[in-house]
Amino acid sequence: MNVRYLWTICVLLTVNIIYAQNTSDIKSQLIDQTGTPIIAAWVDVNHSNMKIQTDEDGYFTLKTDSWPAHLDIDLGEGEIVHVEVENAEKAKVITANKVVKLDEFVIKEKVSRELNTLQTRNVETITKKEFQKAACCRLSESFDNTGSVSVSETDAVTGAKEMEILGLRGIYSLITLDNTPDFTGINYPFALDMIPGTWLNEVAISKGISNAINGSNGFSGQVNIGLKNPFEDQPIFVNMYGNTMGRYEANVHLNKVLPNPVFATGLYLHASKNFNKIDDNHDNFMDTPLSSQLNALYKFRIDGLGPWESGLSVQFVKDERTSGQVVVNSENPYTAKSDAQRFTINGNTGFVGFNKEGRSIGFKYQYTNNQLGAAYGRLNYTGNQNRGYFQALYEDRFNDAKHILYAGASLLTENLKQKIAGADFNRNELVPAIYAEYAYNPEVKEADKSFGNRLGLVATVRADFHNIYGTQIAPALTAKYNITMDMVLRANVGKGYRTPYFFTDNISSFVNGRPIEVSEKLNAEEAINYGLSYTLKSKIAGRNFTLNADLYQTQFQNQIIVDQESYAGLVKVSNLEGESVTTSALLSTTYDVIENLSVKLAYKWNHIEYDQAGQRIEKMLAPKDRALLALHYTTPDKKWEFSNTTSWIGQQDYLERQLIGETVTQVRKTSDSFVTTNAQVTKKWDKFDIYIGGENLTNYTQENPVQHGATPQSDLFDVSQVYAPLIGIRGYIGFRWNIM
Repeated sequence: MNVRYLWTICVLLTVNIIYAQNTSDIKSQLIDQTGTPIIAAWVDVNHSNMKIQTDEDGYFTLKTDSWPAHLDIDLGEGEIVHVEVENAEKAKVITANKVVKLDEFVIKEKVSRELNTLQTRNVETITKKEFQKAACCRLSESFDNTGSVSVSETDAVTGAKEMEILGLRGIYSLITLDNTPDFTGINYPFALDMIPGTWLNEVAISKGISNAINGSNGFSGQVNIGLKNPFEDQPIFVNMYGNTMGRYEANVHLNKVLPNPVFATGLYLHASKNFNKIDDNHDNFMDTPLSSQLNALYKFRIDGLGPWESGLSVQFVKDERTSGQVVVNSENPYTAKSDAQRFTINGNTGFVGFNKEGRSIGFKYQYTNNQLGAAYGRLNYTGNQNRGYFQALYEDRFNDAKHILYAGASLLTENLKQKIAGADFNRNELVPAIYAEYAYNPEVKEADKSFGNRLGLVATVRADFHNIYGTQIAPALTAKYNITMDMVLRANVGKGYRTPYFFTDNISSFVNGRPIEVSEKLNAEEAINYGLSYTLKSKIAGRNFTLNADLYQTQFQNQIIVDQESYAGLVKVSNLEGESVTTSALLSTTYDVIENLSVKLAYKWNHIEYDQAGQRIEKMLAPKDRALLALHYTTPDKKWEFSNTTSWIGQQDYLERQLIGETVTQVRKTSDSFVTTNAQVTKKWDKFDIYIGGENLTNYTQENPVQHGATPQSDLFDVSQVYAPLIGIRGYIGFRWNIM
């Protein structure tokens, strides 16, 4: 697609949005009768069927020119409150009188949405308020304050980043974008950089296999990336960012809500560029790639056609990167270049007009084209992936939503064309599927201590009929028991399958430019995951306190093994022969030490073993231990915010290439543990924020990320053994401006 044509379309859409009809917007806060902000409530204004959700402080944007305004407020758990607001002045603070029973419980202050003790699945939610505690320019930088997800660079040249959940690589997480499966395929190495941070509304991390609706390929669970909703986002928003390494970014949001019927449009634009060649360790290799990205997203939603709801989004991304030698050696050259493009259309339509309350039917559809061209030293790669997806879902709720049933079908079709080092690796997939899910979801009340009303269950099963890998049956069972309303035990077990993309899944193993040997037909990856978790939300000295403990294990029946350790001169790709077991434990806690000062502590332990070339080995470049300390303070007037995140990364194995006589050998070495810390200060005005911060303030970097860089054509050369930061201390500054 011609980029100039795309930006022409974006400009036309921008003009359409800016000149659309105006409606009065009022920043309202929703509180209960105790004066406590009500968070995560859904507000419907004047029976418009346009629901707006309150944020972490109870605020929402009230859009109306009709007074008095009638509000239908859904507080959750079936509680609906109706409020009449006389005029715009009284709309600034709105009181919703919650029903309080003396034998149940009273909500006395804002509660955290990060951990939930009432839902059955083990889900951790990162909200937009968390994203603003750090630079968070892209999705890859949005996990800094959570102990559940770790993000690291995969090698010294591509700039690719990968997350880790439950000890498993990110390829084993089911990634959904607005709850539609996405980022599966050849652009996965750069997927975490293809969603700008300002587009994020929240990220929900569901741990363990527990979902049949969106697929069975999430061995470690599902990560749902919730994007901004044009109904709720600011009409015009601008964000600018720059750092001391020569990286600059700009983001613009343009949103408009129109009545009769009620629909909203949003245009989200992003541009970024790395200008400087950085080589702080003077090895003649760039510490970070020169890069540029153009990214545009258009969203359209309509909620005003009676029982029908519908949405459509279109995204285009072009991401270019150049790395390798700062001054290219004509006799021993090494450069790393990539050009990734993504074009996707996502749509959904739902019908809720059945006579029975709680019954609905919905449809989702998606088309994606991914293109990737890359050259890493002597190795060239080109890929083109066309992917289509359709899903139908039926939902029914019984007995006041105590019992919930989901059932449906999906169809996936994919055409993949790849050329790796001159060889074709093409594939055509056709995968029809059916699935069903039953949830037992009784309302938990403090006064009702009966076992049946403290228990929650989710049972799912999915059958994929794969044209290459045959029938795949994936069951899962999740259970929880509420000891109290604020203390819950959970357990789950599930089976999963995954179609491998061996080159782009393991791009860091191929960047050295060595020959690739695929020794056999690669089968689907297959695993069983099971785990336990405990969550407590309580108080110490009258201040909020949370405690969460997770223990999960994943056992692979098949895994694609990319072996660059057994052979110095090639990379061998094969199916698993033997066992592969990953065990992960997490302990995390948060506490409000004093008013407006929160502290988070987390410790994670991973143990990963698998069989390779007839030997049981531990996974390299995967620390067994890591810890997190996150501090955040807000001044009483809410005008200043101070954040600090410190991470300790334990020892990890890596390969060092050595020349012994005339033979190149690879020796396992163990890295030192290290500490990194980031800090940010934010000054807030009514519609304008300015933030300044620093990253890697300990200035710790890997001493020799490029091994034998002077001879990149030899078997001694290696840029894939990265275990620590490549860039030292750096500062940044930026602003966020809600113009309207």
